[in-house]
Amino acid sequence: MQSLRHNFRAAAALTVLLAALSGCGKTEHAGSAPAASARAAKKPADAAELALADMVNAVASGKPSGDIELKFNLRARPTVGEPVDIDLAIITAQDLDRVYASFQAGEGLELTQGAKTPEIAHPAVGVPIAHTLTVVPQRAGVFYVSAAVLADSAQQSITRNFSIPLIAAAAADDPAASGASASGAPAPQGH
Repeated sequence: MQSLRHNFRAAAALTVLLAALSGCGKTEHAGSAPAASARAAKKPADAAELALADMVNAVASGKPSGDIELKFNLRARPTVGEPVDIDLAIITAQDLDRVYASFQAGEGLELTQGAKTPEIAHPAVGVPIAHTLTVVPQRAGVFYVSAAVLADSAQQSITRNFSIPLIAAAAADDPAASGASASGAPAPQGH
């Protein structure tokens, strides 16, 4: 009886060992097959999707409606006296006869290019409409560009208002900015 138990234990251990070894081989192949098929199934990224990936939503005033979206991206960090481009994307979620937008810089900013978009007739739903603004901060601080997006459809006319916030830093050659030391204390002045 003891030899039967011993044979049974040995057979069970051998079965577990073989299962573990054969499982290791399958795990390698099974792990690489889904990864390879996932890579093959991935479609190439659309240029519009890539552009939108770096953009953030402009702040909508009022209750969000979802019918028109405005996204933006700053090409560089805003600095006093330096022009900065703001890339925009207007995205519609319904069929429209036309859409266009106008922009206004708040106090402390100068809008030098892109104050209005051209009127887009029958924009494709979900396809971003690209536009670029150029602004120049006049002083350091937090500023806003206001946007009014107007759209007409067969049933209605819509206006959506948005704000685009910017934080402008003092220029590196600004005496007020260079007069402070790295610790934030005023630099010693010569007599």
